[in-house]
Amino acid sequence: MNNVFVLYDRESESIWYPTGDKHLEATSGAKQGTRIEFLDKPTPMPLGQWRNAHPKTRVLLPM
Repeated sequence: MNNVFVLYDRESESIWYPTGDKHLEATSGAKQGTRIEFLDKPTPMPLGQWRNAHPKTRVLLPM
């Protein structure tokens, strides 16, 4: 079995799996069937600079 990460979106109650082609796909929940693309080689930068460029970003925190 391959190691794989799974993301759970509490707001939409959707479970997201990587598809193997640089995407995540919701396999259940309100977002089922939706695909989102990974960023290509993100550039490290201070959080404040990132938030200025991408104000709608949400930060994920451990539980």
